[in-house]
Amino acid sequence: MIVAEAILRGFRFMPKHIATLAAVVTILLFVVASGGGSSAVRAGIMAGIGLFARATGRTYHALRILSAVLVLMLISNPLLLVYDPGFQFSFVATLGLIIGSPLVVSRITFIKNILLRETLATTIAAQVFVLPLLLYETGNLSLVALPANVLVLPVVPLTMLLSFIAGVVGLILPPIAPLVGLPAYACLTYIIVIAETMASLPLASVMIESFPFAVVVLLYLLLAIFIWYVKRNCPATNSRGAVTNKIEFRSLS
Repeated sequence: MIVAEAILRGFRFMPKHIATLAAVVTILLFVVASGGGSSAVRAGIMAGIGLFARATGRTYHALRILSAVLVLMLISNPLLLVYDPGFQFSFVATLGLIIGSPLVVSRITFIKNILLRETLATTIAAQVFVLPLLLYETGNLSLVALPANVLVLPVVPLTMLLSFIAGVVGLILPPIAPLVGLPAYACLTYIIVIAETMASLPLASVMIESFPFAVVVLLYLLLAIFIWYVKRNCPATNSRGAVTNKIEFRSLS
């Protein structure tokens, strides 16, 4: 969606439908360039629907769109649900962003910096929703995931945009591509250094040898009950709030 937004701004001198079409084509190319994995396809479809909603002036409800995309992708390939961890993690993490982030944001209002508050909220929500599945799939419990994500997440959108620009320039003007790619290289180096440094810390992670699937189901059931209880007793965290709208827009990618 970050790339699509850049295309829309770059083509704002053109008619609206032309700019939207250019953004949709760009998303398709981005999905193909990323390898066409299930997580990229999920993000691409949601971003495409988001562009359509914007172009037609319709309301975009991220949770409904995520559910619809899940059904469509499973109809296309039911095996994704069992044999594709990338699809599973992508869906659960996005669900956490949509549902969990507003709940977390409303409880950390003591953090005055908006960027830090939203970064913490999205990181905590995604980590909580992914954790049971992650423990089942890998058994790896990271103890540094939260600080690592807080340090990395703010530069990820910029890194994606700079990498896309470098890729386009590389296709059109290969001789200057290394120079144009330097900013993206710097951002990617920063992300890698943070990840490697955090991973090298003592007790950075704990391996859990066995994590039964029944426990995964139980944890997600308890999480659903907890969210239902919080939403019922705290109307301010209703998914129609302004905070949720921000998270829904970001969850496209």
